[in-house]
Amino acid sequence: MKRFYIIFFAVCVLFATVLYFSVWWIMAGLAVSMIYIAYRFYAVRMGAIEARNAGLEVQVEALHVQLDSSILKEQRTTREVGQIKEARQQLMAILSHEIRTPMNGIMGMSILLSETPLTKEQGDYAATIRTCSETLLMRVNDILVNDILQFVKFDQNGVQLENKDFDLRNCIDEVLEMFSMKTAAAGVELIGSIDPDVPEQVTGDSRKLRQVLMNLLENSVRFTVKGEIFVGVHLLRTLDNSKAELSFEVRDTGAGIPAVRAEQIFNGIPGKESGDAGAEDSKGLGLVICKKLVEMMDGWIAVQSEPKRGSTFTFAIPFPISQRPGSDHLQRDLIASLKNKHVLIVDDNPTSRDVLLKQLLHWKLLPVGAGSGEQALSLLASDPGFDLVLTDLDMPGMDGVLMAKTIREKYPAMPVILMNSPGDDRYQQDSELFISVLTRPVRQYMLRDHILGIFAHSLNPLPDKQLTMNLLSVEFSTQYPLHILIAEDNLINQKIAVKILTKLGYQPALARNGKEVLEMVSHEHYDMILMDVQMPEMDGFEATRMLRSCLEIQPVIIAMTANAMQGDRNDCIQAGMDDYISKPISMKELLAQLEKWALVIKSKKQTTLLQNTTRQIIG
Repeated sequence: MKRFYIIFFAVCVLFATVLYFSVWWIMAGLAVSMIYIAYRFYAVRMGAIEARNAGLEVQVEALHVQLDSSILKEQRTTREVGQIKEARQQLMAILSHEIRTPMNGIMGMSILLSETPLTKEQGDYAATIRTCSETLLMRVNDILVNDILQFVKFDQNGVQLENKDFDLRNCIDEVLEMFSMKTAAAGVELIGSIDPDVPEQVTGDSRKLRQVLMNLLENSVRFTVKGEIFVGVHLLRTLDNSKAELSFEVRDTGAGIPAVRAEQIFNGIPGKESGDAGAEDSKGLGLVICKKLVEMMDGWIAVQSEPKRGSTFTFAIPFPISQRPGSDHLQRDLIASLKNKHVLIVDDNPTSRDVLLKQLLHWKLLPVGAGSGEQALSLLASDPGFDLVLTDLDMPGMDGVLMAKTIREKYPAMPVILMNSPGDDRYQQDSELFISVLTRPVRQYMLRDHILGIFAHSLNPLPDKQLTMNLLSVEFSTQYPLHILIAEDNLINQKIAVKILTKLGYQPALARNGKEVLEMVSHEHYDMILMDVQMPEMDGFEATRMLRSCLEIQPVIIAMTANAMQGDRNDCIQAGMDDYISKPISMKELLAQLEKWALVIKSKKQTTLLQNTTRQIIG
């Protein structure tokens, strides 16, 4: 029995021991299983992450390649844009230089011509040459170049408007004169009219205004083969007594524009369509620029037109009224002397006749209009008390010459002024019939001065009276003494510069390139060098740098160049030059530069002399 209990106890202990150790094995197995499961999950997860990272790395690498490609493309595009801009600037510089060089010859010779004895008519021609040259130069700068650039990128913030006082009538007259020869050759009447209540002097950008008017006139001239082109300026309203809203009208009797095309003409470049109408209404780039320029100046523009019945372009711009008096103000007392003078206006064009009637009425004269030579003689027969006759030359039936002969026979003391188209010299065989000749379109101030001269007995009726401008006087060099060297390779420009300075009383020396300049200054001192930039062998920039580095007593060096693009002035100053004059040379600018630097040099010489005297006294 005792043995049984011992065996039973041993079995229980063994069973307990086995059971105890079995639980731990189970727990260990479970633990190992969990660890294995966790490890597998981690491994799968890490594999997925690594796979995704690998994919991301591939994408990032692709993005890096794209970015590098984009950077290279951007750099290449920027480089190409820079090259295009540089090429464009070079093209414009070449264009400007090649045009300005011969223009300098034309304008310079017109100035020298004006200094010679001229008849009244010849003086008028010389002044017209000079004015048209200036207008043409402005047109080249503002239209042939700027129209293209502004159309490609027209940024209102990037285009600066001038804000200067200018004579509105003179501005309109200059534009009309530019087209007068072409319209006269085509047999088209060009008429300008400015209402008397329009301010003479306003403040604004006269260059932009000219550009708009020239673009509109160019279209009218191009598409008008007969009839007339009328340019009118009207006062719409006065704002706060300090600003005038002016309306500008360009009306022609040309081909006209279809209504559908007229509505879109300022929104883009209209293309040509089949048929005459489509070709004739192809107004092009200029009108788009007109709209943008007018809107820049806070204005508006519109067109009214019918095919084969002409077009009327109208735009309005508000201008501040200038406080500077106009030419009529300066002549007010003399104009008052014209009151109640009887004037007969003979012109077969009713528009032109009405414009003259309106202007003479404003000056308090008593004008009467006649549409033909026969009607004018009839009016003179019924009332021979007219004080003056203004007549056109080219009229149907009895022309101006035949009418003037009849007037001379019947009324020998009757003065007759001829209004003649430019280039028409048919009257010259009978020029003694006319007390003076005005070229159409007639400038208002010239008409005024001729009439005032007749009634004030200050205008010699002989047409060959010698007139001289006398702008160039030898006394100028006495007041502003300078020893001047001209560096210029162009023969015409050499001649002009030498002639102008000689007429001012100077005795300038001449060098044809930079090397000659260096040689001449090594033997003689010059107060001033008028330095061209583009010269053979050694240009003006290199010559200036050499002079600045080797001369003890430095001359004043003024660039006198046809390079007139933005930045050219800075290039000259950075090269060591003191000042800059662009070609064609403005006489006012040249005289101002000579005066300015002569005073500077004189002041420096006086200072040096005072310092030397002080040293001698102290010593």
